[in-house]
Amino acid sequence: MAPNLSYREKSLYASLVAELLVYGPYFFLHQQNSINKVAGMIVGIIVLQIILQSVIADVTRNRVTDERDRLIELRGYRAGYLTFASLMVLGLGMLWFHSTVGHLELENRMIGLHFLSVFFGMLVIADITKTAAQIMAYRRAL
Repeated sequence: MAPNLSYREKSLYASLVAELLVYGPYFFLHQQNSINKVAGMIVGIIVLQIILQSVIADVTRNRVTDERDRLIELRGYRAGYLTFASLMVLGLGMLWFHSTVGHLELENRMIGLHFLSVFFGMLVIADITKTAAQIMAYRRAL
């Protein structure tokens, strides 16, 4: 990380790296979903975030936040929320469409785990959108 980055920027970059390292392999390299993989993903992101944020907090001396930081955080959360809400509406619409047309059999015993993975995917996309929006806001003028 460049030394001219603020504490919050370093924290955001670390969060983005942790999210991509943990969520990427889970969603793109898995063959069969299981509760153990979901639990491993959650534990992995928690442990990695604790380690990365602790290192950044130890290295960074000036951790003061101002109103610009709070405004950027709010803009990021707005982008993440809009992404999540849009994906939920799209997903529910697709579920309704496929169930009414008859292409989706809801009797499958793994359907709950499938919905859990799709829901986690929506959360991950929204969280990465939030983090990326905050990073972009720091790099350009408000």
